[in-house]
Amino acid sequence: MQLYIGENIKRLRKQKGITQETLAERLLVSTQAVSKWERNESLPDIGMILPLASYFGVSADELLGLDAAKTEEKIQQFLDEAGRLAALGKEFERFSLITQAYNEYPNDWRIVELYMWQLNYDPNYREEPYGNQVHKEELYRLCERVLDECTVDSVRYSALSILGGLYILDDQFEKAIETAKRFPHLLHTQEKELQGCYAKGTAEWWTYTRAGLAEFAEYLMVDIRNMALEVEDPHESIRILKKAIALIELVFDDKDFCFWNYHLAELHIWIAHRYVRVNALHAAFESFENGLSYAKAYDDLAKTVTHTSFLVRGNVFDAGKINSGTEDNEVARELGYLMESDSYRELKDTPQMQELIAKYQPFAGKKKALS
Repeated sequence: MQLYIGENIKRLRKQKGITQETLAERLLVSTQAVSKWERNESLPDIGMILPLASYFGVSADELLGLDAAKTEEKIQQFLDEAGRLAALGKEFERFSLITQAYNEYPNDWRIVELYMWQLNYDPNYREEPYGNQVHKEELYRLCERVLDECTVDSVRYSALSILGGLYILDDQFEKAIETAKRFPHLLHTQEKELQGCYAKGTAEWWTYTRAGLAEFAEYLMVDIRNMALEVEDPHESIRILKKAIALIELVFDDKDFCFWNYHLAELHIWIAHRYVRVNALHAAFESFENGLSYAKAYDDLAKTVTHTSFLVRGNVFDAGKINSGTEDNEVARELGYLMESDSYRELKDTPQMQELIAKYQPFAGKKKALS
């Protein structure tokens, strides 16, 4: 357990309005010893704990920072458990956990950030009114509090993102645009800035360059995909969706797709739907097959996998950090969409589709536990 004695001695000394020299004189130690304590370069001898605590008028536990350490340990347990539940798709359990964490630690910005997003996407409201509508007033209050009091950039950006959505809900488009302009440009990412801290060709430069490439590729792929979904002509939509697939295959030339198996599954399924619309059923069944095979590949991934493709080599996929949003595995999710859709009732009764469903049904189920 981490001790905070150095920080506490410094804080208590300043509250008392004395110098390091004065404290050293009162305790019959050297000024250098006090300086080292406050810089966490050394700890006071065990025999000094009670005299220090007595001099400052605090308990030994408070001086040692044991209360703070216990609080940090409990908060970290909340954060770890929230991540585990997210990866398993247990959204309702996660909602209850984060609500409990916020009630206990309403001043910890990590907890506040999770709580804001949890209210914004409340799993108890899957249809209108959605979470951000139900909890709008509370979200406004939390976002404004973060922007007034918090200095952690990542939490402030979360608040700005949620706030922009609230303004759109309230038809305050000018405010939404002003909020959006407070974000940095896409290339001003942490990875891009860290890349610039190291000489080209160094190990660190390669690491941050490859991490940045993966992040940028995902933004690019999602934008291409979304453009395709807004195109009315199914042939044109298919052509654009295939560009998104080509981008993924370009980046992951070793076919080490990892999380991107999820994207490939959806892209192929969406292509299949468009082939159905133009009555190209042979191509549709082929795309359904491709989509389900990528879904199975995603479900079969180990908890952690290291990429080998040149552009992303060394990047690590960690299933424990993926917020899945559903307890079903990817095969079950894709089959569920297919089997429940009224649009393809006749298609589902064909021998080809029945064969495809029978092939992948055994692999449909809940997400595997992460070890």
